[in-house]
Amino acid sequence: ALMARGVGIIASIIGVFSVKGDDDVDKDPLIAIRRGFWSSAAIAAVFTAILAYFTMGGSNNPIVTSKFESTNSVTADFRREAWTWFDKNKGTKTPPESADEFLNGPIAKKYGLTAKEDKQLVEGLFQSAPKLKNIPEAPKPGDFAGIDEMSTNKVLKYTVVRPVAEGSKEEQYITLGEYLKTKPKVFQVKIVQPPQADPRDPAKKVTPPVQTRWIGPIDEPFLDTQIKKAKDQGLEVTKVGEARPIVVFSNSKEELAVGVPGLLDSPLKLAGLSLNVLEEDPKTVKDFSEAQKLNPTATNSKQPTPVTTDFGRVVATPVPWWTFAAMIVFGILMAFAIEALTDYYVSTHKRPTQEVAGVATAGPAPMIITGFAYAAESSVFMVFAIVAALLFPLFIFAPATFGGYLLSFYGIALVGLGLLTTTGYVLAMDTFGPISDNAQGVFEMSGDGHGNVYGSKAVQRLDAAGNTTKALTKGFAIATAVVAAVALFHSYLESARLQDIGLRLEVPEIFLGLLIGGAAPFLFSAFSINAVGRASFELINEVRRQFRSDPGIMAGTSTPDYARCVAIVTAAAQKELLGPGILAIALPLAVAFGFSIGKPHTVINGQEYNLVGAQALGGFLVGAIVTGQLLAVLLANSGGMWDNAKKLIEDGLHGGKGTEAHKAGIVCDTVGDPFKDTAGPALNPLIKVMNLVALLLAAKVIEPLENGTLILITGVAVASLIFAIYLSKKGSLSAEMEKATAENAAIDAANAAAAVAPKKKLTVEELTKTDDEA
Repeated sequence: ALMARGVGIIASIIGVFSVKGDDDVDKDPLIAIRRGFWSSAAIAAVFTAILAYFTMGGSNNPIVTSKFESTNSVTADFRREAWTWFDKNKGTKTPPESADEFLNGPIAKKYGLTAKEDKQLVEGLFQSAPKLKNIPEAPKPGDFAGIDEMSTNKVLKYTVVRPVAEGSKEEQYITLGEYLKTKPKVFQVKIVQPPQADPRDPAKKVTPPVQTRWIGPIDEPFLDTQIKKAKDQGLEVTKVGEARPIVVFSNSKEELAVGVPGLLDSPLKLAGLSLNVLEEDPKTVKDFSEAQKLNPTATNSKQPTPVTTDFGRVVATPVPWWTFAAMIVFGILMAFAIEALTDYYVSTHKRPTQEVAGVATAGPAPMIITGFAYAAESSVFMVFAIVAALLFPLFIFAPATFGGYLLSFYGIALVGLGLLTTTGYVLAMDTFGPISDNAQGVFEMSGDGHGNVYGSKAVQRLDAAGNTTKALTKGFAIATAVVAAVALFHSYLESARLQDIGLRLEVPEIFLGLLIGGAAPFLFSAFSINAVGRASFELINEVRRQFRSDPGIMAGTSTPDYARCVAIVTAAAQKELLGPGILAIALPLAVAFGFSIGKPHTVINGQEYNLVGAQALGGFLVGAIVTGQLLAVLLANSGGMWDNAKKLIEDGLHGGKGTEAHKAGIVCDTVGDPFKDTAGPALNPLIKVMNLVALLLAAKVIEPLENGTLILITGVAVASLIFAIYLSKKGSLSAEMEKATAENAAIDAANAAAAVAPKKKLTVEELTKTDDEA
């Protein structure tokens, strides 16, 4: 990731040098910027593909994923298929005849059965074949992940009862973690039995077929002892092939599975393996065993709980290096899609902005309606682009192939990394917006804007291009926020132990949390937009006050109090941030702990959890991500569209500056400024902060806390929310307008009284006073 980010910076620098001017650039400044972006993205794609080749297994051993394939599940599937086949094809044939035919068919080949060694297994299966209606469904294992003796998983503290060694009279109780340090293995052995009497003709002797089976997990010295004992009983047992170490898996339910790595001819032959594991710690199990030896009839002690251990094989799947490069390249392609969508809806050279400007002669209302409609449309298409980017990793890194969603989420992270490879150039485009905007402001203040038509149009077009690049970078920001939120959301589900039960919408608490989460971005936007309105009105009132109290400002004989204006804006920026900040933290707290009050606990492997609040918080996050993305793009693009529509009018459309159409454009631009510069960009950190808060809360939310504690936490969170709402309502615009009107009226009255009041004649003593005394 660090190398790819460095490559992106290099590509961005090269992209800067690819920016060239020509006649087309004079018509549309975005052409030069777009060329640089394309060059930067193309170079980043090539370099990251090379990095993927050398770092992700292209030049040496490929990266290999492993998944657990349950023997119980495979056996159940095999039985269903075999019994179905037998019920359809048995006819008048006996089970041995049917077995011969079955072993030569596709089902036996699919499950790795051979005609000689597995005939008895199939014959016994057919002799006990039930009717179709009694065929059981195949149990499906959970989402297992491998663990080792160095892991912190709770299952490593379970107790393993080791086999009794030769000459030992006591059993040994150790933890599963200690047992794994001994490197237990499974062995394949060949068993040759001596000739036995034929059940149909006792006078004859028949030789049982040679059996090959897997046994273990077991220590090799103990296995050698057992082989020696079998030889004394007339059995010939020999080890076949290499012994294979076991791999222990566990899932979120703390269930166990043991896998045998390597290619096996058939996982059905692992059905006889077992591992004796108990849920309690070794001391508890040993104390119970000793108590039972002293008093076998005692029932005071709790019976140790056996842990069901599923055996299976570990299926290894190599991951081609190009799949990792494809993820990053697809992220870069997504960057192109965001650039194209934003350019279409915001650029002055495209239809949506031109249509918004085209209705300016009808007033600001049609401009607002048209711009809002186009911005809402752009938000939908942006969602489609993000969904395509998130589906691509699920398609390339299919969970069924690679043993779960872990690699899929890694692919999603790589898509986000592909988006960020052009970060250097995206930041350049983001900076270009304020530079061009301020350049126009400096040009206007210089006084040349009224006499230099060509220069005026030049800075206006640059400003319009800057508005488009700013909208583009905001689209990048919200897209990366959604990609990051998906990864954080998956981590939250794991931390809150919701991976297995999921988030089912028929659960009322989840649906209610979804509604609250969907409303959160709207309340956050209301806070920020109202904050901009209050601060801007306070600033406007201060400017008007200075003009009224000091006529020399307009005459050019005195200097305005700039420091006062800066202080107002700075104080408002800090003060108004308090309410939205409280909302981002207190609302997830209120949902998580509020919906946990009075809810029943869920027992998972003997441990109690309160999962209802965690489920409601999961629904809350889903709603916040969905509406936050839609609203952020809507606000950013609508503001940019209205601003550029005004630029088109200033460029000469509908009469240019000073016309009624220009006044309508100014109104729309004023409406769009808090949309595109405050509320829209602020939703990006809101989504991330809410997901991070939920992730940090997950472990505490699922604890079975007392209702009193839950009520206290919820009360504090709700009180904080009420305080945040109170701050957002404090000092409404109407009240500020009334206050400003009264102050202005008082200033006007004072100025009028000073103008008509008779001048006082000063005495000699007053005229001779020093300035300080005066």
